[in-house]
Amino acid sequence: MAISGVFCLVQAQFERLAGSGARHCRTGLTAGALVLVALGTAACGEDETVAGEPTADVNTTTDVDASVGTDATGSDVSADVVGTDIQVDIQDVTPDTVDGGSDTSTCPGAPGCVCAADSECGAKGKCATAPDGTKKCAPTCTAPSDCSGGAVCKDIGGTSYCVPAKVSLCAPCSANADCQIQGLADAACVDYGTEGKFCGAACTADADCGDGYGCSDVKDAAGKDTKQCKLKTGVCECSGYAKAIGAKTSCAVTNSAGTCTAERKCGTAGLEACTAKTAKSETCNAEDDNCDGKVDNLGTDAACAKEAFLDQGSQSACAADKDCTTQSEACDEKAGKCKLLIGKCLGVPQCGSTGELVCLDAKTPTLEDCDGIDNDCDGETDEGFTWKSPVDDAAVKVGQACGTGACASGTVKCLDKLTAVCDSYKSAAKETCDAIDNDCNGKTDDAACEDSDACTADACDSASKTCSNKAKDCSDGKSCTDDKCDSKTGNCSSSNAVGSCDDGNPCSVGDTCGDDGKGGWACIAGKDGQKCDDNNPCTDDKCTLEKGCNYVVNAGTVPCYTGAQGTEGKGACKGGTYTCKDGKVDNSLCVGQVVPASSEACDGKDDTCNGQTDETCKPTSVAVTFASAHVAGKTADNKTIQMLVGPQGPVGHASGGQTYDVRFGFYAWLMQLLGVK
Repeated sequence: MAISGVFCLVQAQFERLAGSGARHCRTGLTAGALVLVALGTAACGEDETVAGEPTADVNTTTDVDASVGTDATGSDVSADVVGTDIQVDIQDVTPDTVDGGSDTSTCPGAPGCVCAADSECGAKGKCATAPDGTKKCAPTCTAPSDCSGGAVCKDIGGTSYCVPAKVSLCAPCSANADCQIQGLADAACVDYGTEGKFCGAACTADADCGDGYGCSDVKDAAGKDTKQCKLKTGVCECSGYAKAIGAKTSCAVTNSAGTCTAERKCGTAGLEACTAKTAKSETCNAEDDNCDGKVDNLGTDAACAKEAFLDQGSQSACAADKDCTTQSEACDEKAGKCKLLIGKCLGVPQCGSTGELVCLDAKTPTLEDCDGIDNDCDGETDEGFTWKSPVDDAAVKVGQACGTGACASGTVKCLDKLTAVCDSYKSAAKETCDAIDNDCNGKTDDAACEDSDACTADACDSASKTCSNKAKDCSDGKSCTDDKCDSKTGNCSSSNAVGSCDDGNPCSVGDTCGDDGKGGWACIAGKDGQKCDDNNPCTDDKCTLEKGCNYVVNAGTVPCYTGAQGTEGKGACKGGTYTCKDGKVDNSLCVGQVVPASSEACDGKDDTCNGQTDETCKPTSVAVTFASAHVAGKTADNKTIQMLVGPQGPVGHASGGQTYDVRFGFYAWLMQLLGVK
């Protein structure tokens, strides 16, 4: 039926109810009928249709629920056109191009038409739900721009449709899938605390969510981080959609006794109140009072216990623990006195067959032993028992790590009921010089080189793993004391010494310890001086107080003679000199020496230095006795050379009556030339 046909039907209905006989409409209803808003200028008549009527871009809703006049009896006549309110959304009516576009689409089946199932929306149609719970056929789309009015283009089963963007927003839920309807795969079930869980809508900013909502960072029902539209305050109200499907969630009431839950859902009146009960301590009543899923599981109870006391304390009268104000005291109710409490051991309260409380398994507390048992029932085991670390004297409790060096990675354990030890110290040994803490005292190589002598400094070189034991210096700096160290105590002592000493003067020799004449005992200087001789003729040797023997290089000469021993100074032989050079004798040349000749030169001298003169020479002289004196050893003409040799050797003049050898020739001439007499 075309749009004009719809309005004609509406008009005809009104005319029937009003008793009018008009059958055709042009601009309105006849008198007696309510005014019907006319759309367009199309006329209608009985059985009139308008083929090929164009689709109008008009969104007009005409609700006709008219009370029209009175009937013949005076009663009001009320009429609902076509049985109920008529709502016509022109925009939702789209031409059906099937059969070449000769027919115009009509409800049901076209986009915008009310529907109950997908099958009512044509081939591949989608009956989409709106937030208010109504359902209409959704138009198809190929891009987000194809959708308007808050609708989004979503793929549903391989075809994309324009569907409401937030249809499930704020609906009660239990899982993400409860919110992911009509292609909204990014919607999540958001936790609102004890009120329950409610659907969100994917967002990137507050503007995506609408009034009252914020874009919040939350975890979805699967525990994954997501951004969802969530109410800023308050609790979600049930939308038409949530009411239509009876959406439900789980709410809770929580207190110190436990958490109780209940189901709440959206009914016709909205979100139901949370009916979860309030948790309370479990009692013997065959009910799960604390909502832990178990019935009459009473748990431990301080009232279900055995106590033990020491017969010590203030002994003040009491009826309950609150009457005892002294620390560590409790009321021994049997004795009616405040005493030191050993401990309180709890039993297991259970419900008897007749509902009475039964206390089982409560043991009697005793003083704590080192045995791995909580003897006094205070929740701690072996408390008070510790092992003292040799490293820092720290008290290490049973069960804690202990040990160092070769004893590392130990645990404090009970040796017996009264003693705790570090179990790794069985590896402790005597300290040796090996870069390891062998005795586990926190010090490496300490006393490793101990020689039991208090007078030695014992040291270990861990790198080379070698010991040294350097003797203690007990010297008092005095040369006339005997200084010694007591090997047991390491104490030094000194006593007067006798014998030689050193007075500190290097130039004194023969120093001895003795009475210094002043009532003291000191080193007395010797009478002899220090003889400094380095056996080097090229140095001047002397002793000074500051330096002791001091040898100063000189530039002198040193006597020398290289001839045969015993010949120096005999005959023609004589010694020479060596020269000093750079503090050492230059013995390469003995300057000025005369050594024995290999033979006599027959010159009137002992040339071989053997104590004999010219012993190998033949006589070349004549013995002459002169009668007169003053005979010269030279002739008057200076041509004949002669030499007079008397008993005492050559002479210049002869004496009367004496006998002389007269020598002539070259020998006499040479001796004359040399001036030898």
